[in-house]
Amino acid sequence: MKPLIALLLTLFLSGLLAALWPQGVMAPDLFLVLALWYAAGRPYYLGLPAAFLLGLLQDLLGFGLLGLHGVGLTLAAYAYYAASRRLAQGESLPALVAFLWAFLAKWTGYFLVAYWLRLDIPPLLPLDLLLEGLLTLPFFLLARRFGP
Repeated sequence: MKPLIALLLTLFLSGLLAALWPQGVMAPDLFLVLALWYAAGRPYYLGLPAAFLLGLLQDLLGFGLLGLHGVGLTLAAYAYYAASRRLAQGESLPALVAFLWAFLAKWTGYFLVAYWLRLDIPPLLPLDLLLEGLLTLPFFLLARRFGP
């Protein structure tokens, strides 16, 4: 029941942020936060398919390229599993490192799919990626407080 409420809250907040957020500025990735929150308390054989399905839902709701966010969130969840297994549990600095690792894996997955499909990669400045990461981080830390 808790994951369903978290999904509905994510959908509501994503819609609210899409309506209120300025055009051209990258918004926080709440679907990444939900995928990592779900992966934190589940074994990898449940967290990875859930991250992929969550990414497919994000593609369907955002009229995106089907599977792009699925691959990105799956790689992010995989990187989160890899980082969190090697770092101390319950500490804030290892959680930040795991989030950073997952965030970079998400964007690596996006760029790999874009390269594989020979898509035109939009010009992204490193400042845009940094801004998205800094805006997503508080939501991730808040989600960690509630636990899976």
